[in-house]
Amino acid sequence: MVRLPSIDSLYVFAVAARHLSFTAAAAELHRTQSAVSHRIKALEAEIGARLFERSARGLELTAPGRALARQVDQAISDISRTLAELSRAAEPRHLRITLLPSVASRWLMPRLPRFLERHADIEVQVIADARVLDLRTERIDLAIRFGHGRYRGHVATLLMGDRVLPVCAPQLVARRSAIATIDALLELPLLHDSGAEGDGSLSDWHSWLDQLGRPAAPHRAGQRFSHAGLAIEAAVLGLGVTLARLSLVTDYLASGALICPLALSTATAFSYHLVALPEVAGLPEVMLFSNWLRTEARHTAAVVEQIGHEEERLRVTLNLPAASVCRN
Repeated sequence: MVRLPSIDSLYVFAVAARHLSFTAAAAELHRTQSAVSHRIKALEAEIGARLFERSARGLELTAPGRALARQVDQAISDISRTLAELSRAAEPRHLRITLLPSVASRWLMPRLPRFLERHADIEVQVIADARVLDLRTERIDLAIRFGHGRYRGHVATLLMGDRVLPVCAPQLVARRSAIATIDALLELPLLHDSGAEGDGSLSDWHSWLDQLGRPAAPHRAGQRFSHAGLAIEAAVLGLGVTLARLSLVTDYLASGALICPLALSTATAFSYHLVALPEVAGLPEVMLFSNWLRTEARHTAAVVEQIGHEEERLRVTLNLPAASVCRN
């Protein structure tokens, strides 16, 4: 029987193979880069094959390295899944989910009671954090990410796309004539989500104006807030008009707390994705909650699509480009 290397050596190799970087692997493993390098060299000597080679593009796996990485990844995934199932069997059913604070407060929380009414036996812990938390380190079951959908080493599925449009409280424009043009809209006090400026999501005023063919229109002045939820709350309080993702304001629009003074929306470059570790994605409660989230997302997506159809006539009137579609 072939003598197996230590589990620790194989795990260090698997992390290094996933990152294709000893430095990144060391950071994840909380070890030094030198320790990782020595462990890989010892493993290569033990099995009698080179696992990595350096090229102009950086660190790459050799053919034996690729073969071993596939098998070790599968083995780690199987072991992790079994341990997760054993752990959960001894505990009450629970879920830990992480997402942006704005999405947590403006989209998930208003809908969560519907899930808990049906599944009172599942404890849901919501972790609202603007940081991209490590799901394995933080023992998190599921994440809702707003991004391009490329999450290496994770299972990611599309939840829904989004659009942005200007919204404000009814009282802000109650004594004004109808807002019929972009210039008229920009005369209102503008509210800014500074977190969206330059993040590539196309959720800020400049991106909105650029997609409407008005990149040079003045839009810099106004109050600034660190994330979308605060900017939306400021709009509800009548402080100005903010550019909001439709997913975060559909409930406000339905209740009349917010209105759309100029019904022009543009697509975001990012979409919402459900993200989980491979060993967790198939667990019953994770699948149950994911399926429920998709059902809720379909209702929101229908509203987003309806808004897009309703604005077509206005775009023709203002001689603007046709409505853009979500990039994902």
